[in-house]
Amino acid sequence: MGALHTLKNGLRVYVDPMPSLESAAIGVWAEAGSVDEREDEHGLAHLLEHMAFKGTATRSARDIAEEIEAVGGYLNAATSNQRTGYYVRLLKDDIALGLDILSDILLNPRFDEAEFAREKEVVIQEIGEAADTPDDVVFENLQAIAWDGHSLARPILGAPDAVRAHTTAGLRAFMARGYQPDKMVIAVAGRVDPEDFLRRAGDAFAGLSDGERANQRTAPVFKGGVRHDERAIEQTHIAAAFPGASSRSEDFFAARVFADVLGGGMASRLFQKVREERGLAYSVYAFSDSYDDCGLIGCYAGADASEIPAIAAIFRAEIVSMADAVGDAEIERARSMLRASMLMSLESPAARIENAAGQLFRDGHIMSADEITARLEAVTATDIQRCARRAADGPVALSIVGAADVDATAAALAI
Repeated sequence: MGALHTLKNGLRVYVDPMPSLESAAIGVWAEAGSVDEREDEHGLAHLLEHMAFKGTATRSARDIAEEIEAVGGYLNAATSNQRTGYYVRLLKDDIALGLDILSDILLNPRFDEAEFAREKEVVIQEIGEAADTPDDVVFENLQAIAWDGHSLARPILGAPDAVRAHTTAGLRAFMARGYQPDKMVIAVAGRVDPEDFLRRAGDAFAGLSDGERANQRTAPVFKGGVRHDERAIEQTHIAAAFPGASSRSEDFFAARVFADVLGGGMASRLFQKVREERGLAYSVYAFSDSYDDCGLIGCYAGADASEIPAIAAIFRAEIVSMADAVGDAEIERARSMLRASMLMSLESPAARIENAAGQLFRDGHIMSADEITARLEAVTATDIQRCARRAADGPVALSIVGAADVDATAAALAI
């Protein structure tokens, strides 16, 4: 396990040496995502992520790409609802270069108007690609009806008209609010010298300072409802969501175990009932999505339109059944899957820094593998039944893409 440090300006740095490796992964995260966008800023967090690679005061977009690829490195970024991350993977001798590029794109972005105009069109193409992908649309619509009225309901990519309306001044204002030392984390894992990295990070990010304070985030309320995209496609996609647990809830780990028992693998209830016993669908699973102040439990399947009501009925029946009883063997199986997934991820520097940043934003500290294992082991059947009862008794959000008997499907879910 690594060590957490705080620079003079309040920026947290997590250093996790893995001496047996020849490479390292470095990431910088800002606690600024799509939920932090104001009404007229839809899609701005994601657009800002794109523009980070389009030039700085000293590097062109091509310079950035050529420098990182000249050493065989990999540079990318990602925007989520709650944060944005920028990361690089490279060999141990090139750590200084990777850190320098990350600090440059975040502290000295050029936001050239011509590049901005081109990149807005690139993002609009990305939005179009997502709109043409039914299993993306089904989840985007699910999010919209589950958190209706809150910024969490909006798609991260934004909408074409909103993206076209954004300005470079808007980018700078959003960055000034969200990219501040106490709202950011640097993490590195791999073949790294901790003292050298901390010194370089302190120098590289010394210019990062406080700006305008961001609006306080508000907790969304889970809402039920139905959205049907009737497009003509071969297979129908169904996703249903139920109230879950936030990432800061005492039920966070119980919700993860609940979702895995419900539909986390081939031995799970949904896979056995929907696919193995009745052959209703090829793909079926459950998931737990947790945010800082809210969460949901979801179920998904892709199937022939005629099977959708029956699948929905199984979704509900298995959740209600788990509210009454959960077997010890299925709980242990789910625990083992989660534990193995966690331990396997610790073999990857990129996964280690991603996990560390998430825990720092969520809990303010890093949990060891032993601590996480203990939390999983502490989950009881009663905890899982409580999660199942919360899901069974709460509102339901239903998203369908493709042909379906919507009324019969909604009735099967007790909507």
